[in-house]
Amino acid sequence: MKKLFLVLLIGTVLQTVFAQETSDLGNDAGESLDFVITAGRTPEAANKVSGQVAVITADDIAESGASTITEVLETVPGIRLAQDRSGVSTDITMRGISSDYGRGKVLVIVDGMRLNPTTTRSMLNWDAINLSEVERIEVLDGGASVQYGDNASAGVINIITKNSGAAKTDITVSGGSFFQNEQRFSRHQPTGWGGFTISGGHRGTQGYQKHSAFDTGNGELRGGFDISDTMSLQANVGFVARNGLFAATLSQAQFDDDPTQNAGAILPYADGSFSDSEIITGMGFTWAISEAINLDVPFSYNIASMNWNQPNGGIPGYSQVYNFAPQMLGFRPKVSAELRPAGMGLRLTGGLDTLFAFNEVKTSTDLVKESNPQTQTMSEFTLGPWVLVNFEPFSFLSFNAGARYDTAFVNAHLDSWSGTVMGYPMSYTAGDESTDWNAFVYEAGVTVNPFDFLKVYAKYGTQFKYPYLDNIVVLPAMGGAMSLNTDLEPEKGWTVEGGIGLNIKDFVRLDANFYYFRIDNEITEIMLPTLSYETVNLDPIARIGTDIGLKLTPFKKYVELDLDYGFVNAEFSEGTYEGNSVPMVAEHTLSSSLMINLFGLSLGPNVLYKSEMYQGLDYDNAQPTIDSSLIWGLKARYVINKFNGELAVQLTVHNLADTKYASAVYYLGSLYGTTYYVDSNMGRSVNLSLQYRF
Repeated sequence: MKKLFLVLLIGTVLQTVFAQETSDLGNDAGESLDFVITAGRTPEAANKVSGQVAVITADDIAESGASTITEVLETVPGIRLAQDRSGVSTDITMRGISSDYGRGKVLVIVDGMRLNPTTTRSMLNWDAINLSEVERIEVLDGGASVQYGDNASAGVINIITKNSGAAKTDITVSGGSFFQNEQRFSRHQPTGWGGFTISGGHRGTQGYQKHSAFDTGNGELRGGFDISDTMSLQANVGFVARNGLFAATLSQAQFDDDPTQNAGAILPYADGSFSDSEIITGMGFTWAISEAINLDVPFSYNIASMNWNQPNGGIPGYSQVYNFAPQMLGFRPKVSAELRPAGMGLRLTGGLDTLFAFNEVKTSTDLVKESNPQTQTMSEFTLGPWVLVNFEPFSFLSFNAGARYDTAFVNAHLDSWSGTVMGYPMSYTAGDESTDWNAFVYEAGVTVNPFDFLKVYAKYGTQFKYPYLDNIVVLPAMGGAMSLNTDLEPEKGWTVEGGIGLNIKDFVRLDANFYYFRIDNEITEIMLPTLSYETVNLDPIARIGTDIGLKLTPFKKYVELDLDYGFVNAEFSEGTYEGNSVPMVAEHTLSSSLMINLFGLSLGPNVLYKSEMYQGLDYDNAQPTIDSSLIWGLKARYVINKFNGELAVQLTVHNLADTKYASAVYYLGSLYGTTYYVDSNMGRSVNLSLQYRF
């Protein structure tokens, strides 16, 4: 009892001293880190979070001049972007995860509901989000499998749309190189019963590389209805439609000669195309049961249709035609309770995450036989109860812990099929297979914030990720039956980290973390001599790294300097490739921008740097590395406050030096060599945009 009394007495004294010092420093010295975020699935002060969180506001998005979410995220510490193998979508990875096979380890959620697909052929659709509709983006750097389950093993991107506040309209139009064009509109309207937001947009380009044109449009209606002072309903319905062309991959010689060509790396390449559409719906119910207890019940349903036409080898009349029909139904209720035992803070949060995903794939390998496709269906049902506890014995000290038990039930079915491929008869027999996975994960952390403008934290947690549905299906040989890759296991690992957050008003903002991240059975595809892929679990991989974000705003914000640096050493820690570097992981990344702000004009350069890395699939580290890249840019923005609103004119120049660089390069073995995927943003481009907000 005496020891307990002594601890409480010391804590009380320290709290009093720290509070007095903070008060004495005043606003001239520090600006509070105590803004509220929701990346941890419940509103909490940023200086209480055991982790590094970057917050991007609607004003930040407007000032960036970006046209997509991925462009906004490009300069966030810890985030790395790469074009996927299809050339259609952009992958986001964190914590040294390879862009070669790292898809799905960063969870993207919009207003509490996941956007990530459950199959590799259902790409994460960034175009479903209209930038004009975004209120803020929170990026949680680090694993959050306890809070969110599958897909959150390396980080979380939490996107919150506009659903409250004063009436506001955003209109944006832009145009530039390669016939880039964009139009966006958003209107938020509060009402006596709640409010609603309507938005729409269109984006298109002819593309940097020949035969890489792209066009997309989206629209959405969101609304909120206040049932009472304590209960409200939210609902949304939206759509997105895209179509474009698949550009050919290039050999190294073709890439060096002219990266804009569409020659094809292996055989003469017949050009492919794609089109897809998606309807996104959601509904949520929130209830403040009491001052201490809150209930949140979000629900979502998405349905899509995708068509890919991928001609092979330039052989007349021979093509692979895919039609995908994925659906995803999510239900994620949670309840939180704020208690004050003995004047201390205690928050309990728990919930039950459920997800049902279904995908039907129809495949034709001969255009003549397109009316007789092979049909394959896959489904997954996941169930994950979880609980989080946050204890705050003193205002400057908080502890958090949590646990989750997650289960997934998977089923696959293949219809019987017979037909011809390039004139040869082939048949499949019908088959049904099923399996299930499970994972138990837990975490614990501590955060100390002796001043409002400073926090220090440490955290340990275990992580997991399920395989994609189509990773486990093994299609039959002629006359055979479908089977499952039963040797494939979910990824499981753990991470330990520490970090600091500092915000000194009108001078410096610093966020830094240091981490060790290990995955024992990471899932990847290996290249087979037949130019096909097999999905396997890799030997254990360990990653040691740091992500640092620094923002300097001296001279009353007349000068702004942003510097974001990431370092990671990603190596195989055991097995065949022990000591080898993980392919497609740059050890050093850097983004920086300098802005001079005078008389409404902001002007300055920016730079993106990525160090060399090994080619994708080169686990032996035997091939030449991909060269490092240094990409310069320039931005000028002029703001006019007239016409009862704000008019912003912005000129952006990307890749000022017209540097050739490749973000996706794969080694396909001694027979086929190296192939390059041209980055859609590689060439020098100039873009002019006008944004009017009122």
